[in-house]
Amino acid sequence: MKIAKAMKLDVVTVPPDLTVAAAHRIMLEGGLRHLPVVSGTKLAGIVSDRDLLLVIGKDRDGAFLYPSTTVGEIMSLSPVSAGPGVPTPELAQVMLDRKVDALPIVAADGTLLGLVTSTDLMRIVSQLPRGAPPALDYQVRRAFDPDARA
Repeated sequence: MKIAKAMKLDVVTVPPDLTVAAAHRIMLEGGLRHLPVVSGTKLAGIVSDRDLLLVIGKDRDGAFLYPSTTVGEIMSLSPVSAGPGVPTPELAQVMLDRKVDALPIVAADGTLLGLVTSTDLMRIVSQLPRGAPPALDYQVRRAFDPDARA
């Protein structure tokens, strides 16, 4: 399956000069975790909810404290992206390898066409035939074992 069939075409985007406070409100109101940053129609970067949480604070009452910063100052520049003809398994592998949860889909000239998120990929997996479950190979590791001796 080509990713063009799975990607979101109606993507909320923001300009680089938008304030962090405004971007945070857009994310909260829209239930979004990623905002592609565009200049004109060209992808300039991407801002995630984690990027925002690194610069947003809270006061003693729990109200958000916003810096006088723009998304252009905190966005990930030159985000990993893909073209619309990339097969879904390849796209998923790129997301796994690069540890990203959203991948902008861009035309050859850099114009943003859509966005694929890890949620979109999980939706595809959930729609697979209910035959035999795929084999999973995993290992559970503890990052810290208080009883281990050095």
